[in-house]
Amino acid sequence: MDVLILGGTALARTLAGLLVEQGLDVTTSLAGRTKAPRAVPGAVRIGGFGGPDGLAAWLVENRPGCVVNAVHPFAAAMSASAAAACRRAGTALARLEAPSWRAQPASADWTWVADHDEAVRAVRRLPDPVLLTIGRQETAHYLTLGARDITHRVIDAPDETLPAGWTLLTRRGPFSRDGERALMADPAHTVATLVTKDSGGVRLDPKLLVAAEIGAAVVMVSRPPAPDYGDRVSTPQQAAEWVAARLHADS
Repeated sequence: MDVLILGGTALARTLAGLLVEQGLDVTTSLAGRTKAPRAVPGAVRIGGFGGPDGLAAWLVENRPGCVVNAVHPFAAAMSASAAAACRRAGTALARLEAPSWRAQPASADWTWVADHDEAVRAVRRLPDPVLLTIGRQETAHYLTLGARDITHRVIDAPDETLPAGWTLLTRRGPFSRDGERALMADPAHTVATLVTKDSGGVRLDPKLLVAAEIGAAVVMVSRPPAPDYGDRVSTPQQAAEWVAARLHADS
């Protein structure tokens, strides 16, 4: 195997496509938390490795030329396991992650919070209607907001029962600006507060652009700290170049 990609993001799918087009032997690993993941070029494995020890053993057994960690910026446990396992196995690692939205001028107007519990405290002081785009796995943090006018948009429904007044919206992106405007700027139900995570990118997501248009408050959850092992790249093209350099150096 040439490359193991820790995937589950659009960046990971794009990278897998680039590497497969180059004729490389690529396996993308998905955590299996989404019921119907999008198709990914190359080989795919589903499920966890069993923490850093399990991943290190897998790397020793399968001997990929390198690993690209392209999981979501908030998949902190997986990123920590990848760094520890690659260090232990002596496998080259790159972190593929879009740049934080903190560099965007509009970010100065947002309420930045350290975690979801702090986000809940911020939302308590902000008006309804609220649009939550924080993912199904973080739902439990927000249930303490109780019976408020909240739309919770997720790919798959959460396990938890939502409070009265909440609306569950199961949709998969990417979302267009017109689509976000239709959702957030409905005259009968205009969103006043948007809660989201710093997924990042070279430009703002449509929902953030629409929030600025309609004057909605934005509560932005900051990224967790990144592990210090491995190289860092911000685009699939940069990651593909990194892979080529690593494989060439080892040939």
